[in-house]
Amino acid sequence: MGSHTPEITLVSPFEDITAYGVRLLSAILRREGYSTKIVFMPYILREGAEDSLDALAEKIQQISAGSSLLGFSFFTCHFPFVAKLSSKMREKVKIPIVWGGKHITPLPQDAVGYADIVCIGESEISLKSLLQAVGRGEDYRSLAGVWKVGEGDPAQKALPPVVEDLDALPYPDYSQQGHYLWDGSRMLTMDDKVLEAHVWKSPNGRIVYHTMASRGCLYSCTYCSTFKDLYKGQKYLRMRSIENVVDEIGAMVARFPFVGEVHLSDDNFFAMKDEQLEDFARLYKQRVGLPLRCLGHPQDVTRKKLEVMIDAGMNEFQIGIQTGCKNTQKLYRRGPSAEKVLETVKLLNSFKGRLRPFYDFIIDNPYESKEDVLETLRMINQFPHPYHLNVFSLIFLPGTELHRKAMKDGMIFDMTRIFEFRKESYLNIIFHIYNLGLPRWFTGLLISKPVVALLDNRLAVSAFYSLRKMVKKVLKA
Repeated sequence: MGSHTPEITLVSPFEDITAYGVRLLSAILRREGYSTKIVFMPYILREGAEDSLDALAEKIQQISAGSSLLGFSFFTCHFPFVAKLSSKMREKVKIPIVWGGKHITPLPQDAVGYADIVCIGESEISLKSLLQAVGRGEDYRSLAGVWKVGEGDPAQKALPPVVEDLDALPYPDYSQQGHYLWDGSRMLTMDDKVLEAHVWKSPNGRIVYHTMASRGCLYSCTYCSTFKDLYKGQKYLRMRSIENVVDEIGAMVARFPFVGEVHLSDDNFFAMKDEQLEDFARLYKQRVGLPLRCLGHPQDVTRKKLEVMIDAGMNEFQIGIQTGCKNTQKLYRRGPSAEKVLETVKLLNSFKGRLRPFYDFIIDNPYESKEDVLETLRMINQFPHPYHLNVFSLIFLPGTELHRKAMKDGMIFDMTRIFEFRKESYLNIIFHIYNLGLPRWFTGLLISKPVVALLDNRLAVSAFYSLRKMVKKVLKA
């Protein structure tokens, strides 16, 4: 390849073009002297997205001309689309196609027929080594964390160590150079205007900057897809220094003045010790001061932590509860008890007017009985308003303990669903109704035995969903 600098074109199917992991990989490779391009495809999961697949493939072919590798990082919900697009790209480009991310790491065999190489686990080190080897025309098959699709057993592949010093990594790549966005029909060259138009916006319309202060999680919930099992014996939960996180946010907010709020996407930002949170709050308030949203676990929420963070600008707090049913808590290997959840919810409500809580719940679990779901609904009915429920359909994510159990029990039916209301049922309707802020006596009536017996039937449910569709159409018009 002579003096040509090895280059990779990275394709990101994530709805949020913050695409933290992809931008970070690009920044790492650029710092090492390699060249990168990124194609963002935030709309590919929408209905009708496949209609423009040929045109998209054509554009990616043009952009990736001169690249040594074409890389896709994706989640389980993106798999069907990425597989189709990769098939098209194999017909158009001669360079190896590389897959990585949380879906393909536990299921590398899914790449057979679509990709040439799989990066297993965290890819900062392995992708850099792969690009270097390809650029030099060297054999890459023995590289740690790199599997040539179809050769040998990927489970036997050694992995490079995790990156322990997260401060040693650069900030995500927002250079805009070599960045493109597919809007569903056209390929746009990324600039500040395109970023502003397509980047994630919160319900209040403010443009959001997403980042992470840590990697990993203390907990081991059976439904959650992590790389924890791959790196047993290594330090899986790693924290960036407070200075490093606030410096990044400050730099990005200065670079993009249209950013109106910041979201910390860590699995559990409140896992930090009191002193760390106090340091973060002080620096964030001094240097940034924008509205802030964090995620936490009910077990780690205290009044002191909330007071400190709210003073710094935190006005939204997302908390993973998932279920109020004891049987399902055991299945998910997740606490805390309903009593502890209610205690935390009441604590959050004591900051009403200053903090908006978001509570995550999982529905459409085939292991749950009607009574199990009602147990959760009865717990939620005790939550004081205001709040918002984020409701997700259960997905058996590959590599998780729950996925293995579901495979064994013959429960796997569709593991590529997007997080949304899927099953049309009376009890799912109630989760939706809770967000309307109706009086608790009324919602309590809706989950009482006589009303459930009366309305939990196909006719009533069908009528409700038809009405919902009509209202949505009217509101859109």
